[in-house]
Amino acid sequence: MASINLDRRSFLKAAGGLGALSIAGVGIAGQPHKAHAEDAAFPEQKHGQPLEAVVDPATGKLEINDDVIVRYSACLGCYSSCGNRLKLDRASGRLISVGGNPYHPSCAYPFLNFDEPLSEAYQSMGFASGKGNLTRGTICGRGQATQDVYAQPNRITAPLKRAGKRGEGKWKPISWDDLIKEVVDGGKLFADAGEDREVEGFKALHDTETSMNPDQPDLGPVSNQFVMLGGRGDGRTTIGTRFTNCFGSLNQYGHGST
Repeated sequence: MASINLDRRSFLKAAGGLGALSIAGVGIAGQPHKAHAEDAAFPEQKHGQPLEAVVDPATGKLEINDDVIVRYSACLGCYSSCGNRLKLDRASGRLISVGGNPYHPSCAYPFLNFDEPLSEAYQSMGFASGKGNLTRGTICGRGQATQDVYAQPNRITAPLKRAGKRGEGKWKPISWDDLIKEVVDGGKLFADAGEDREVEGFKALHDTETSMNPDQPDLGPVSNQFVMLGGRGDGRTTIGTRFTNCFGSLNQYGHGST
């Protein structure tokens, strides 16, 4: 590549020429005529999310859009269990967005007390009439990304039952009612996959009197064959522990992974 030598005088002449062309409307980007505020009306919203509410910044008057549902909950994006704020379309039930919860101390400072009305939450998110938190009910990027997990097209939304031999990777969806019946009653659950094996259900294992193995009484009753292997907690560990204890098994433990 040939070297380019450009002295100061030539550079200024070239820059001046470009400036003149820009003023004449034939610059690099073909700059359009500048629009003045008095010449243009505020553009109509054509894209983006529907407004959930409008708050008058002077008076604090609140107008809620009934087409949008707002729900306050907790985030499962990580182990911090921060609050979140979900916005849904009322007609379709579609999740529109995920944001921070102004009632949660991990999301806002100062946070709102639980007994504050929802109108106060709307105002705190809009800085209306002297309202507004220093951090307006924010949530981290990982918490916002939970919306992508929810909308993932390959997300499992129904119980899956094995529809082939073990390891074949064949599955079929079944209803929740069928799942509960098969897990509780047991039976030849995989007969349609060519297996003649009898699978014991919860009813067969719910025996707190009979020893699992008379030669090894320390193993406890038949009910100890039931094992509750839990994942991350988030409130489900407590439910799993109560169920396992009521069932009569000692074998409940959790395994969290990162």
